[in-house]
Amino acid sequence: MTTQYSNTTCWIPKSHLPALKAKVEALDRKAAKLGMEPFSIDVLEEAVKPWTREILDLEDKIGYHREEMIRAVKVRVTGEPPRIDGYRLVARIDMAAAAAVRVTPLAWAYDRLPEPYRSGEASGHCDHCHQPRERRWLFLLEEMETGKILEVGKTCLKDFLGHQGGEAMLRRAQILFSVINMIEEIDEDGGVQGGRPPEPVVDLRWLMCAAAMQIRKRGFVSRTRAEETGDLATADIVGEMTRSSVMRRKGMAAFASEDVAKADAVLAWAREVLPAKADHSEFETMIVHHARFDMVGLRRGVGVMTAAITAYDRYKEQTAGLEGLIALGYAGDLGERLELVCERKRSFSSETKWGLMWKHIFCDTDGRQLVWKTGKAIEETKVKLKGRVKEHGEYRGIPQTVVTRCSIQPAT
Repeated sequence: MTTQYSNTTCWIPKSHLPALKAKVEALDRKAAKLGMEPFSIDVLEEAVKPWTREILDLEDKIGYHREEMIRAVKVRVTGEPPRIDGYRLVARIDMAAAAAVRVTPLAWAYDRLPEPYRSGEASGHCDHCHQPRERRWLFLLEEMETGKILEVGKTCLKDFLGHQGGEAMLRRAQILFSVINMIEEIDEDGGVQGGRPPEPVVDLRWLMCAAAMQIRKRGFVSRTRAEETGDLATADIVGEMTRSSVMRRKGMAAFASEDVAKADAVLAWAREVLPAKADHSEFETMIVHHARFDMVGLRRGVGVMTAAITAYDRYKEQTAGLEGLIALGYAGDLGERLELVCERKRSFSSETKWGLMWKHIFCDTDGRQLVWKTGKAIEETKVKLKGRVKEHGEYRGIPQTVVTRCSIQPAT
């Protein structure tokens, strides 16, 4: 006869898998003493699933729930049901479970349960002694030769199977039901007690679009710069955007086409160009790692991939050819009045004694760089700039024309 196995499945956060394995291994040690085969844990599937996290606001003394997306795995725990003297255990009956009968079948036996047991009903009558008395625990046994289902009281189980056999079956059954109860608790609690809290994840392309939009509108502010100036770091703003249910519902429709194009360009560079580089800095190694996946963790991935946009911009400048940029020279002579159509490449902000100041970097249609320092934030990318040349500077050998007293209009 083919051996029947009891197995049960559930979804758990991927980070809880080590805790589940530890719990099953503890049961395995007990099972080994009873001569039982060890339980097996199989990962059947991995997917991104919604996860509800309880948030406690200690300042306002309130709690609320927030739904996040996490990496989850579907696991199956399998074990051999105890068989003794031609019978095998089918289910356990608790006649006093929360004032209602609770029938807990082994997974393999559910389809074999006759009514009324499948509906969670039982008579409490022992098919062995037939004594009319109140019982808390009964067990359903299947006679393996005939397939007949018997309802047997806990005390009679020992007489029915022989004292030694009954005791052995009870001990083995207790371990098997411990696994079943553990899986039921996981389903109710949403995870394994003692498991490492899961890291929320977000779609990487969506994240890159959000970062591109923020950098386009307000420039890039690193966490180091944010600590120095009191400004908000770009990565922190993007992180809050990922937690916004309103933004998530909008999906890719939340972003302008230029932000989507920039995000796709950065991802293509991180996945195809950067890995081919001979030597990588630690930062570049992290970019390559996170770019491999469609989903990225909020705690570690947001900061890296937001900053990846600035790394891509530097790469584009370098590949444009340093010699060519040097040859372009300056956009005008000192004191000259300029009127140019430019593209804003980057913007940086810093707190000064005069308040929040911005440094905007533009390129004219010939590729020459212009710098304007002002207290005004700019959201437009393509602009018509009017201003006067204040000084000639350079950055990493690239000529930069510093302008002042500027006015900006969107370019058509």
